[in-house]
Amino acid sequence: MTAAPLPGSVVERVALFGALASAFHGAHLWADHWLQRPKDAVLKGLHGDELVYPSDGTPASEVEVPREDETPVPARVVGRRAATAHVLTYAAGQLVVTEFVARVLGLRLPWRARVAGAVINFGTHWIIDRRRFLLWLAKRVNHKDTFIAYATVMRKPGSAPDTSGPGTALYDLDQGLHKALGIVAAAVAARLAVPGSRRRRRGASC
Repeated sequence: MTAAPLPGSVVERVALFGALASAFHGAHLWADHWLQRPKDAVLKGLHGDELVYPSDGTPASEVEVPREDETPVPARVVGRRAATAHVLTYAAGQLVVTEFVARVLGLRLPWRARVAGAVINFGTHWIIDRRRFLLWLAKRVNHKDTFIAYATVMRKPGSAPDTSGPGTALYDLDQGLHKALGIVAAAVAARLAVPGSRRRRRGASC
């Protein structure tokens, strides 16, 4: 028996998936680091009710003279704001790259497909960068919490080990999960861009 040729919609969808997955992967570090403000990188993981200053996350209890031009707010609020600001720039950068790739390659990419990919990456990126879900997941997948505790970085002599920045296990797990979810986003976007039947017709040659 000869294999039936793949429908044109499937070929187009697979080609689009490959282009989007490559674009998302290639643009990830640029959007995640170059577009992220240093302030957001430091503050996006803050949690709890302790009052801190929004500009740098300094606990109000550690400041002898209250700052006149800044009002302390709960740490969780500062963390959420920083994570949202970061992910907004990330999503914007991704949309720009997606538009560029689509135009250069002449790909048919409806806005609903572009937005779907951006929303998936936006939502999952925010949750991962807030860290609690990532730490929860790490404990349940191959005991990665022990890896996180082991692979830390000493930034300065005498300082506390950095457990989440570049070079640490948590950072590597963070990046790996972002990139894996980028594949999901690319698949969903490609499916929405090129509709078609998922099932082979009955009686078709194989």
